[in-house]
Amino acid sequence: MDSSLIKDYKSFKARSMKQPTVESKKAKPSGGEHKSKPKVPKSSYLPKELLQPKKPASPSPDYKSHAFRSKHKFAVLAAIVDFMKQRHLQRKFDPLSLDEILDQIKYTDINQGDKAWLGNEALKENSKLIHKDGKFVFKPKYHIKDKKQLLRLLERHEDSGSGGILLDDIRESLPDADEVIKSVGRRIMFITRSTDKKVILFFKNDQHQLKVDEEFQKHWRGVSVEGIGENDIEKYLINAGITTMQDSGIRRPQQAQQKRKTNRKRNFKKLNTHLDESLTHFWLNKCPV
Repeated sequence: MDSSLIKDYKSFKARSMKQPTVESKKAKPSGGEHKSKPKVPKSSYLPKELLQPKKPASPSPDYKSHAFRSKHKFAVLAAIVDFMKQRHLQRKFDPLSLDEILDQIKYTDINQGDKAWLGNEALKENSKLIHKDGKFVFKPKYHIKDKKQLLRLLERHEDSGSGGILLDDIRESLPDADEVIKSVGRRIMFITRSTDKKVILFFKNDQHQLKVDEEFQKHWRGVSVEGIGENDIEKYLINAGITTMQDSGIRRPQQAQQKRKTNRKRNFKKLNTHLDESLTHFWLNKCPV
């Protein structure tokens, strides 16, 4: 290398060493970034079925404003039922009289005829309310107040063969239903009905849990039956010496055979039978042999 270039390089290096420099320190990664997030117990996860929106509640009346409220008797009835339902879900189970209810929902200005109709007919006959000793309380579909009663109800339904219970009915009956269901989610089975996407709750019985060998599962998943009808599968099984199930459980209703109507001879009432002999004599006299 040329000696002049080496000399220039050394002088440049010396000048650069004399210039002060400030190095920016690299931010050390905080320990929390590398640490894995704390595991949340499965029981605290919200089951995906609970993400189903609740039934749209009727708009609650503005109790502070009287300007935009409907005073029609059916509107007042709907407001009363909705108010009593909200009290139940807030764990207020004490009954109220009609005057107490109207006072709390600010409907004390309704006419006396509608008030009499509410107290004597509408509220007493309403399926969502219980009337006792002149007072009313909300009537849920299921009388449950905690997780023990919920599990007991689901278990009774399973034992009696009644099936599951709609999530909407549980939410209407049980205060803090979502939190209660979340706490016992491992003991409940959620099924979404395909027809209307409603979620149904079933009791999960551990005795019915069947453990299947992994090798069998592997073979089962490896069998492809795409494009093969049930009749073809049945023939294949019969050729392999395997008996197929005969009764599928689906029975078509048999049409009742219509009875053939027999032609019956009708008996007609004969009139003037007392003239038979007279007509015979008349005919013989008219036409002598």
